[in-house]
This record gives sequence, C-alpha cells and structure tokens, in this order.
Amino acid sequence: MAIVLSAVMALTMGTTAMAAPSPSITTETVQQVVVSSSIGGAQQAVSLSGQQTATLPGTTFVTASGQTVDAAAVAMVTTPATAEQAQAAAASLVAAIASSDVKVVNFTGQGALSLTDAAGNLNIVNNMTIGLSTASGEAVAQNGSISAAFALSDILGGKTLNVGETVQALYQRADGTWVAVPVVIINGTIAIALPAFGGAVNVTFVVAQGTPSTTVSATAATSPRT
Repeated sequence: MAIVLSAVMALTMGTTAMAAPSPSITTETVQQVVVSSSIGGAQQAVSLSGQQTATLPGTTFVTASGQTVDAAAVAMVTTPATAEQAQAAAASLVAAIASSDVKVVNFTGQGALSLTDAAGNLNIVNNMTIGLSTASGEAVAQNGSISAAFALSDILGGKTLNVGETVQALYQRADGTWVAVPVVIINGTIAIALPAFGGAVNVTFVVAQGTPSTTVSATAATSPRT
C-alpha cells in the first residue's frame, strides 16, 4: 500500500496544473501547544526506488559536489527529532500561525485548511528531518517532487484520531515560512508530497480538524525551492 499511495501522489501531482499558493488557512486561536512525548527513534534510510517512496517524473537529483545522479542511487533519510528539536519546531509553528504576516502557506489545494485539533490545540504528533543522500553519505538536492509513505500508527505514536480529525504535514523553508503539503491517508498508511528542496527539511505532523484525504486535490501546488 505504501508504494501505491506514493505513486498515486506523484502521478497526481504530475498531471496537475500547478497553482499559486492558496491563502485559505482557517484563522484560529491556538488554545494550547501539545507536543507528543513519543517523538524520537532511530534514523532510517530507504531507497527512492523502494516501497516507501515515489518520484515525480522529470525530477532531477544533484549532489552537493554538483554531480547529477539517478534516483536509483539516492536514498531518503528520515531523522526523528529530539525532544528539544520538536519543542523548537512547535514554538516556531505557533508563532507563524499567530503572525499578522503570511508565515504559513497552503499548497494542499484544500480550502478552509485547519491546523488545530477538535479541542483547538496545536497538536504535534511527530517531527522529523527528511533529506536525500547517496550511499557514501553525500547530500543530494532534488528539483521536482518526491513523496514518502509511513505507517499512520508510527506517525501518531499511539494516539488515535477522533471523528472529524485528520493529520496535516508541514515543512519549514529556509526563510522560516511553513508550507502545508498534500497528505493522503488510506488503510492505515499516510503519504506526503514534498516539493523541490536543496537540503534536508524539517517536517512536522499535526492533528487537525478535517476529513482524511484519499486523493490529491486538482488545485494542489508545489512551493518555491527551499
């Protein structure tokens, strides 16, 4: 199911006419910031040609030394955040939500996107760094889009979703702006789509009001390169 979800996301993004970012994030007052105590674990690396990832056709990969490499030679590396890193991400995200400037942008294609749970809390259930590297450990940049799939139970860390709740993923760009990205949830698996990035990105998963999506909206968009 993981590869199916990732492939569906990549193909859908590939056939979509990319739109401008939607400003349609619901204005909310965060009641509390809740950071899961289960965040953590071991670093994992999986091949981009494996069962947990998919690549948008036309995506290119370049190493830090400037060499173009094939996707088959690239691994996606996920590094769970420490408790301190998760708290720092939470502080940054809640400040962005409260800012009078646009610090959170919506590239999911969904309207009225919520970032708080049914109780009005900013409920962070997982936080990790996602990057790309070669077998020798050299960092790789990607210019296109990749998708990654995870077991929903691993992302939730033992939490269960209430009726009317889903999971939303956001990543932080180099300029500090947060970007909400497309998420698909089917049969206990969650997949996210990440646009072009030059280095590893911080990805935060929050429980949010809404219905889990099983497809990517036709108005979804990629964000500028991080």
